[in-house]
Amino acid sequence: MQRYLAASVLLMVWIASWSEGAEPVGWRTNGTGAYPQAMPPRTWAADKNVVWRTKMPGFSNASPIILGDKLFVCSEPGVLLCVQLADGKILWQKDNAYQDVVLPPALKEKLEAEQKPADALLKQIRDIDTEMAALRKKIALNPDDKDALQKKHEDCKTQTVALKTKLNDFPLAAKFRTPEKNSVGGFSAPTPVSDGKHVFVAFGNGLVACYDLDGNRQWLQLIEHSTAPYGHGASPLLVGDKLLIHYADLAALNTKDGSEAWRVKLPPNHGTPIHARIGDSDVAIHPNGLLVRVADGAVLADKLGSTGPNSPLLQDGIIYFIRPEARAVKVPTDLAAPLKPEILWKARLTGSGYWFASPILHDGLIYGCNAMGILSVVEAKTGQLVYEKRLPFGAGQVYPSITLAGGLLFISSDEGVTLVLEPGREYKELARNTLEPFRSTPVFQGKRMYVRCKEHLYCIGE
Repeated sequence: MQRYLAASVLLMVWIASWSEGAEPVGWRTNGTGAYPQAMPPRTWAADKNVVWRTKMPGFSNASPIILGDKLFVCSEPGVLLCVQLADGKILWQKDNAYQDVVLPPALKEKLEAEQKPADALLKQIRDIDTEMAALRKKIALNPDDKDALQKKHEDCKTQTVALKTKLNDFPLAAKFRTPEKNSVGGFSAPTPVSDGKHVFVAFGNGLVACYDLDGNRQWLQLIEHSTAPYGHGASPLLVGDKLLIHYADLAALNTKDGSEAWRVKLPPNHGTPIHARIGDSDVAIHPNGLLVRVADGAVLADKLGSTGPNSPLLQDGIIYFIRPEARAVKVPTDLAAPLKPEILWKARLTGSGYWFASPILHDGLIYGCNAMGILSVVEAKTGQLVYEKRLPFGAGQVYPSITLAGGLLFISSDEGVTLVLEPGREYKELARNTLEPFRSTPVFQGKRMYVRCKEHLYCIGE
């Protein structure tokens, strides 16, 4: 325990050296997923060690954030809720929708003019889609008429392409049209972030809002639709007076009014960037392997690595990208000269497919897990594999990120099963707990754990 506390102190000192002023509260609380001061219970269930449980208006994959005696969490499709930390009472609930966006009169008039013809084109497209579906059934049932039916099907496709081309004449109407929603991610997957006075929240339909702690909306902006496959998942990153959002491009919004400060052409991912400080400059470390200066969006380095849908790790000036092709990259601490990052090691991990869960670094070891529940433990210094193990989850996938609290690891599946493990060079399971399904990442404070499940928000404590 003494070694754990010493490592935690060093981690906090290091974080302070790379951040300025009060640290924002957002994704994984401070971006690390580590809670050195927390001592939560090891065991719980729906009827055990539940301090309170609050029904949510809809599902969400967003993690809660805690500010003083309040907790903030999201719900579908564009809802921000403020919950009283002591008893789970909902203090306020605010919806965010396209019709709430305030437009200048000229733009509002243009939008109204575009919507009617755009809606008419969309109706024609839907009608043709219905006809194409019927033709596909006829082709399967009437092979003798296949050529004639196939010709009609191709003619329908040609008509659809022409109609969609016409839709490009109405870009504003397209921007204010609700995009297709992924059933797994939804629109409310991003975790809110706060500077202690305001809460900033982003939704997968392109809306970004700012609220004060009493629920008064300060501004609401529609940025753009996400181009990421399977919907938008990355949470906003708050650095000083800039809020970084990544829908189609990486963009920085001014926190005062939500206006755009800069943007970088960059394909989106589902992982959330993390903040670092190099010399006198704030930088964002992007899951796609870029270092971006927050002040102006300048790309200082790229192709450092990739984490896919999870977030990078950062400690002692070393960035860790954890996925099947894992690597560690050392970044110079001075931007006076051209940045020349140094790759310290590369490693190949067994778990294939998606790595939704962001990893944890503790006591010299990195713990990462793929969606299928294969836990990989590697040495942070060398990249040497310590062990790999398929976790005993049974059904479900590992969406929630790995957390560290009370000196223990918490790894969960989307079936609501959480394994509590003792960190170290050998696998040691201490407890296995079950709640209702969830994909969000738990957060910890004191002797309590807070987890946003599919239908309820839970406070777990003894």
